[in-house]
Amino acid sequence: MKLGIINSAFQQVGMDTVTGLEHIKRIGFDTVDIFTEAMGISDEEVARVARTCERLELPVISLPVVSVGLIDFNEPVRQFHVQ
Repeated sequence: MKLGIINSAFQQVGMDTVTGLEHIKRIGFDTVDIFTEAMGISDEEVARVARTCERLELPVISLPVVSVGLIDFNEPVRQFHVQ
């Protein structure tokens, strides 16, 4: 069995994704789920996350998505539902 965690556990405290991934690996997790805003993430950030996960040998198991409409905490999701 492998132990996994979602990267937003660190992101919610204002930590950048790469630093969060390094902590995730350091404290012993085997896998990671990457939660991000698909409409707002840059190509550079996607590449940075991919390189970091590869370097840390930290497989990405899932890319969870949540969309709760007008009350969503992600601005692009709210705007989509307003439009």
